[in-house]
Amino acid sequence: MQEKAQFDLRIVSQLFYPEMVSSGQALTELAEELTSLGISIKVIASQPTILENSETVSKVIDYKNIKIVRTWSTRFPKLSFWGKLLNLTTFFFTASFEVILKDRKVPLLLVTNPPYLAVLGWLNRILNRTKYGVLLFDIMPEQAELLGLLKTGGIMARVWRTFNKLWYRKASYTVVLSKDMLEGAIDNAYLKGTKHEEECRKKTHVIHVWSDDRIINPMKKADSKLAEEFGVKDKLVIQYSGNHGRFHDIETILRIVERMRENESVMFQFIGEGYKKRLVNDFYADKQPKNMYVGTYVPKELLSDSLAMADLGIVAQLPKQERVCYPSKLLGVMSSGRAVLAICARGSEMAKMIDDNELGFTVENGDIDSAIKIINDCIEDPERLKRFGVNAAVYVRKHFSLRHAAEKYFEVIRRN
Repeated sequence: MQEKAQFDLRIVSQLFYPEMVSSGQALTELAEELTSLGISIKVIASQPTILENSETVSKVIDYKNIKIVRTWSTRFPKLSFWGKLLNLTTFFFTASFEVILKDRKVPLLLVTNPPYLAVLGWLNRILNRTKYGVLLFDIMPEQAELLGLLKTGGIMARVWRTFNKLWYRKASYTVVLSKDMLEGAIDNAYLKGTKHEEECRKKTHVIHVWSDDRIINPMKKADSKLAEEFGVKDKLVIQYSGNHGRFHDIETILRIVERMRENESVMFQFIGEGYKKRLVNDFYADKQPKNMYVGTYVPKELLSDSLAMADLGIVAQLPKQERVCYPSKLLGVMSSGRAVLAICARGSEMAKMIDDNELGFTVENGDIDSAIKIINDCIEDPERLKRFGVNAAVYVRKHFSLRHAAEKYFEVIRRN
């Protein structure tokens, strides 16, 4: 059993409880487990902004032995690019004052919400000589370049990479979510081929994202109350659940729906919110497919039941995104005991894991014919689909449990 120790940690992240977006939920789960291992945690976060007109929460909350302090920031709708940028920037400045002036000597764990938050660790190290670590949920500026938000190799991208190099070298440790992301992190900090590369690789830890197996467990579709409510128990349900972000290949999924819109034995579900949810809403309004359902996020306590509606869970990642992020929704699908249909690059770490361990199916972005063949095969051979789902549930609990991840973080934080 993990030996407990008592020491303080400050986590800084725009997104934290009660956010419904995946990175905010994942960080909350991690903090809960680290607290149970003996770390005294204070979180500096922003007001929730995931949905328009969302309510404010108290400035200071004690949540499961975690103290959460909300600093001021603008609260524009996050689906607006400029609104989101202002929210991120104002939070960065107010969180910086909170850390530098009030928590000068407490070690920091900084998360890439906002994506340039790691610079705060570098500034605090200079001013207060405080140690810090960085958890990279997303790697910039490459992700912004891939999405066309920044000019590839432009001045902003070059400046960003220069700042990455500064904070990377001074950080006590860095955590990435996959081996693919490790390479992206080194490249995006101008470290590749330099005298600092080996040192920075050594202090970069690959700790995969986790599944909250405390609340998401395999459930028979016949036992799902939501499956009963939506009348989908006798249909093959193909579900996309979670963030509909800029880097998710929603376009390929909608092309699959377009081709199969007359197939009444299949139901496509889109559950969640995000930048590309408008594509889903526009498609639904225009095409009016009878085998498609569109809904918003479900409360966390209903997530296991919601995932149990599905027979096949979709994860869709645009090309080259495997270097800069990892789809946490994959682990939710696996935890629920459902097979995965991953739309992604064949050579990615995620695709290899799914194929090598029979956890589901993988298709390249835009390969509609292969995806439809897989779906039709699932209709013809439901037992194979169930077997892959069982494999997924076993695999995720062996390799991606929340406790396992938390113990790895605990050791990294304790040693540094």
